[in-house]
Amino acid sequence: MILISSLNDPEIQVRYAAMQAFIKSGASALPDLTPALESSNDEEMRWRAAAALAWIGDSSAIPAIVQASAGADYALKYNGIWGLGQIGDRAAIPALLDIVQADETESPDVRYNAALALLRLGERAYLESAVNSDNEGTYRVAHAALATARWL
Repeated sequence: MILISSLNDPEIQVRYAAMQAFIKSGASALPDLTPALESSNDEEMRWRAAAALAWIGDSSAIPAIVQASAGADYALKYNGIWGLGQIGDRAAIPALLDIVQADETESPDVRYNAALALLRLGERAYLESAVNSDNEGTYRVAHAALATARWL
């Protein structure tokens, strides 16, 4: 059994081994990883749990990742948004659109990551229309994502 606390071990080798073990366990690790996203837990553990859930790729983790990412610190939000694109399920699109269309208080990196996730999920047409947005941040991240599309 993998201990969830291993995701926050002081030794990087232990953290890495725990991540790999959770990922290898696949969907059976969801009951351990999903509660680790809760706000009462350490931020480091939360973003590592989000990343592990993303690599597992089970779409049932999407609601928990979306909820954990809302109002979270940078690392958790960045990894959560990346995870939504990594999972590859269209159920994540509404949450990703909210991030791309956010105001300037949202991190440009997080917004760009959401735009890349939308591109991975087949929302190129949305991004092409978003380059004409009145929201400068939306325009910028849509343009940047489209500029990198050929590398995805």
